[in-house]
Amino acid sequence: MRFFKSLKIFLIIFLVGGFVGCEVAGDMQEETRSIELGSAESVEINLKIAVGELRVRGGASDLMEGYFAYNIKKWKPEIEYDEFNDRGTLKVKQGKYHRMNVGKKRNKWDISLNNDVPLDIQIDFGVGQGKLDLRGLIIKSFNIDMGVGELTVDLSGEQKQDLDVVIDGGIGSVTLYLPEHIGVRAKIDRGIGSVDARDFDKRGSIYTNDAYGKTEVTIYVDIDAGIGSIDLRLK
Repeated sequence: MRFFKSLKIFLIIFLVGGFVGCEVAGDMQEETRSIELGSAESVEINLKIAVGELRVRGGASDLMEGYFAYNIKKWKPEIEYDEFNDRGTLKVKQGKYHRMNVGKKRNKWDISLNNDVPLDIQIDFGVGQGKLDLRGLIIKSFNIDMGVGELTVDLSGEQKQDLDVVIDGGIGSVTLYLPEHIGVRAKIDRGIGSVDARDFDKRGSIYTNDAYGKTEVTIYVDIDAGIGSIDLRLK
């Protein structure tokens, strides 16, 4: 398990090294995009950002309202939205490039999502910093694959149904805020990283809060810590 994790981290460093090393940084390009919900009753959200800053929150009147700023031309985000029957799929992907980059590189995504439609959120987060304030959203599942950097995820809002959370940690730090008044069960594979879960009861690799087993709704968390730090906080 640790061998494959180390191999993954090596590949992340190798690929990112080539990925961020190639094309002259130019002037900042800014754009806003919005995606209407249509007739979908639930939506799968796929965000893939290789390098940069990512912010996600609720409050959008459409399905998505996004602000994007970047100074590598080929980093222009690729956005696709499709609906089939009552299910929607939104994909937001950082554009690719293949030449060496020179100069200070910047890439920033600020994304707002709709509070009224159930969401399955999948994030592929490469290198950078992320702040995900998911309070107020209706989330059915949340899955993030992290590379290198710092990430804060706030899932401390109200939950009307069980929630599955999967975090595959890489190199860096993850701070996860969870609700004190809803039952939480977290399974953490430490790898060679560290875990700070002072608000939880610990039995082996299982961490639970005082509300676990006492509420109709439960949040199930599965974390592979990798190399880095995992902080679990109740609020």
